[in-house]
Amino acid sequence: MIGGEGNRRNVEMAMPLGMATYLMRMVWFSLSGWVFTCLSIADEIAGSLRNGDIGPFHVG
Repeated sequence: MIGGEGNRRNVEMAMPLGMATYLMRMVWFSLSGWVFTCLSIADEIAGSLRNGDIGPFHVG
């Protein structure tokens, strides 16, 4: 059997489950804060463009 029950071994994890969970939470909180910040900035720029506070960006 390839990949079946017969190939499973009792292997320990490289780090404890609690540490892996802690790291996952820290990364998730960091990324969610970063995404929230980017969306807030984009919303402010879009609002300023709509109101005419700033002109269009000329790229090129």
